[in-house]
Amino acid sequence: MRTAALVLRTAEIKENDRLITALSEELGVVRAFANGAKKPKSPLHGACQPFAYGELELEKRRGDTYVITGAQARGVFFDGLAAELSRLALAGYFGALCAELAPKEEPAPEHLRMSLNALHFLSAGLRPQWLLKAVVELRLLCLAGYMPDLAGDGLYLDCEHGRLAPGAGARRVRVTPPVKEAMRFICAAPLERAFRFTLPEEGLKALSFAAQTYLYHQTGRRFEELAYWERLL
Repeated sequence: MRTAALVLRTAEIKENDRLITALSEELGVVRAFANGAKKPKSPLHGACQPFAYGELELEKRRGDTYVITGAQARGVFFDGLAAELSRLALAGYFGALCAELAPKEEPAPEHLRMSLNALHFLSAGLRPQWLLKAVVELRLLCLAGYMPDLAGDGLYLDCEHGRLAPGAGARRVRVTPPVKEAMRFICAAPLERAFRFTLPEEGLKALSFAAQTYLYHQTGRRFEELAYWERLL
């Protein structure tokens, strides 16, 4: 099978091989062996490096593992991300989120489009990192079936039940009207517009905190990649 794919992370195996985790348009999240991909002259080298986007030819082996038999890179985000360590760390968090929340063995075109948009803005420094983080978290949650109910005038987000609440309580995060509107926009806007809004820095931080708290209570997962990014700020 030939599919468009974004490499989320790589693991070095043997002397010249890699095991990659990729987000593909046709198959969602896949793990695939890229034999010889570490060799600079390998035809797999360009498309099988971290945060590379391109076409992969996949041959399924046993279980849920594939082997990459051909590859062609369309673009690589790594250089732009590596220009600032916090960009690279946030990209790693995005990869971990996709690996957790995107489907496996099912098409994932919207997940791929969203991830490519996020890495484009991140690698070029075109959007604040707090904004990109909140958009990726909320859009991935929505795609996974965890869209919060943001109707009404509640001042708190009940992160356990996914709805607004009038008062403070356990597992609730205060959301100001601007933050609430930003969350509604992120969840409902067409993808090409979802990254195009502004908030003051404090508002972006509050939005980011609300999104990651909601994500934690819906998935029960803590991510080392997120903790590393936070230490860099």
